[in-house]
Amino acid sequence: MKKTFLFAAIALCVLPSLVLAQDEQTEPTLSPTESYGELFARDTFRLDTMVCPFKGQIEYEPGDIQCYLLQVPENREKPDSRFIELHVVKLNSTWDDEDIEEDKDEDETLYDLEPGKRDDPVVYLTGGPGSEVTYYINRFKDHGIRKHRDMYILEQRGIGYSDDFCPYYNTRKPEVGNVATFEEHLTAQFTAAVDCATTAAAHGVDLSGYNTFENARDVKALRIALGFDKWNVWGISYGSILGQAYIKTDPDGILAVVLDAIVPLDIRNNTWAWRSVQWYDRDLKKLDELCQSQPDCAENYPNLGERIREATLSVKDNPIVVDVKDVENYPTGKAYVFTDIVAFLPFAFMYEQSNYPGLPGLIYAWADAVERRDEDMFKAIAGVAGSFGGGSQGMSNAILCGDADAEVQAIAGQADIEELPILGGAIGTVESYQRRAELCLEHNMVPRDAAEYLPVETDLPALLIEGDMDPITPPPLAKAILPGFANGTYVEFPYAGHGPSRSVECAGDMLNAFYDNPTVEPDLACVEEMEVPEIYAPLFTTSIGPRLMVKALEDKKKLAGPGIWAVTSILIPVIGFLVLTIAPIGRRIDKRRSTPAGLARVMTWFAAFLAVLSITIIGSAFGVTYKSAEILLLFGLVPWAKWGAITGLLAGIVGASAVISTVRNHLRNKLPIGTLLGFLLTGLAAVSLCVFLIVWGLGPF
Repeated sequence: MKKTFLFAAIALCVLPSLVLAQDEQTEPTLSPTESYGELFARDTFRLDTMVCPFKGQIEYEPGDIQCYLLQVPENREKPDSRFIELHVVKLNSTWDDEDIEEDKDEDETLYDLEPGKRDDPVVYLTGGPGSEVTYYINRFKDHGIRKHRDMYILEQRGIGYSDDFCPYYNTRKPEVGNVATFEEHLTAQFTAAVDCATTAAAHGVDLSGYNTFENARDVKALRIALGFDKWNVWGISYGSILGQAYIKTDPDGILAVVLDAIVPLDIRNNTWAWRSVQWYDRDLKKLDELCQSQPDCAENYPNLGERIREATLSVKDNPIVVDVKDVENYPTGKAYVFTDIVAFLPFAFMYEQSNYPGLPGLIYAWADAVERRDEDMFKAIAGVAGSFGGGSQGMSNAILCGDADAEVQAIAGQADIEELPILGGAIGTVESYQRRAELCLEHNMVPRDAAEYLPVETDLPALLIEGDMDPITPPPLAKAILPGFANGTYVEFPYAGHGPSRSVECAGDMLNAFYDNPTVEPDLACVEEMEVPEIYAPLFTTSIGPRLMVKALEDKKKLAGPGIWAVTSILIPVIGFLVLTIAPIGRRIDKRRSTPAGLARVMTWFAAFLAVLSITIIGSAFGVTYKSAEILLLFGLVPWAKWGAITGLLAGIVGASAVISTVRNHLRNKLPIGTLLGFLLTGLAAVSLCVFLIVWGLGPF
């Protein structure tokens, strides 16, 4: 929130800066130069409390989460460098004294951990590079690591609330990105990168200060500012690269290390590690093997990789084009879908193992939608893509340049294009990879000395963790750095994706057990808990998701019609079912006879019952599908949703029969008006529900 100058002046006069330490902040007895080396000579180690900038956006109780600002030099290698402030979040341990008694009553867990909060916290090194801290707060609010330890997350320089120097990276010049050819699409990405770099430099940003080793120095500065002699380290994805750099930067400040979803720090001598298309192809093959091992999946979804390649080829030199109303994001009024989206949309959902049951069905449904150029589907995707921020891309670019990743990507990308031409060519060209590396040099983001990035050699206790089905940082990458960790243990989770230490439920206990006793052989019981995912096959495909999304994006008022139709078709059968089920009990109690209605009453009750059953099955299917993978709702539902569709069809047939029977009976016996209206409304509502399901893609055929 912006404050007026007057308010800020009063605050500065009245409120002193609050400097946080572990308990009480004490001044170093030696100067920063003498204590921490020449690079930290200008570090003030100033850590001010602040109201969390995401307050009101993320739900939390006071005391659960605290936020600070850490002042650091932008570039410690330049004596006249300006200062910037980094956003720090502390997730306090959830342990309290009441947990001691409660813990005794809980079921046995995999790990026999001593009760109580530990004094040695964990610093979490975030990924991306460029991922904002709010993502991690949501991920770790309920993570098991917090039961016994406080957790600190440093929002890295140039990200989010830590002086993001290109906050409008994805929304500046939308007309440049709204182009009709793949070549123009690639060029537009470079335009955004150039605009970010030149604008940042014009505002005094030193882009050479945004690299992994300055990030590592920031982590050390945070440890010192907090007053900890040592702490535990946990890094995932880019955080694993940063973790390796931090081991080199602050080895005496570390108790134990957990690195997950690993990329070698020595990337220049491991160019194969950046073969992202090769790793994607590897994962498609593993997913296909998993699918073929389950008969229903094998029958319905053969050769997943080939299906994606077929869909990709169908848009090569012939992009999908849809008319959209969002002319802010798409100034031409048209959205274009190129091979990169077609080929790699499934890739994005391979990160989380919770998505695996629905992935084969998603791949086939996606490929079908691509080949028939489903307008609703692509309008929905355009609407979602147009509002997506994508993290701090400017800082990510600077890291890729400074760490020489752009150079390495050019080599790896060319290899991917040569060996896997369809998928490799779907996301770039040899020229585009080379151009990206050239831009680094043109904008003073020169790769740092390769000697800094040589492999880590350490005797710190470490867990090196990988998910067997990680699509971007698979097991071979972790095994490449294992020789440098004398006291390292390699841990591989079967059927797991990217970063299992944050997503597998028992991983929090596993990490706490390791940090409690890092010098003993780690207990890896959590790994043995992984089970083979059961694939949803065949997926119950439906178009209701994208169709409703398109209506919501274009004009939310358009949802009123189908909403009223659905509510009416659901509510009346529910009421009819309850009344017709309970009424006989009331009549028995009152000793009253029912109005003669022949088969009409039975048929009406049966129609209501089938309608309620259909609603229950389909509603449950939506819930299970949503919990498994939200994106799957764009394509279909879990297989047993078909029984809800079949039941809905039967409800319509029986409902029509009930209406006919009611009319015939009324012509013979003159039913009471209340009974007549009740039977007719219930039967017609069952028919209406059946028609609604068919019209909105939830029919059985």
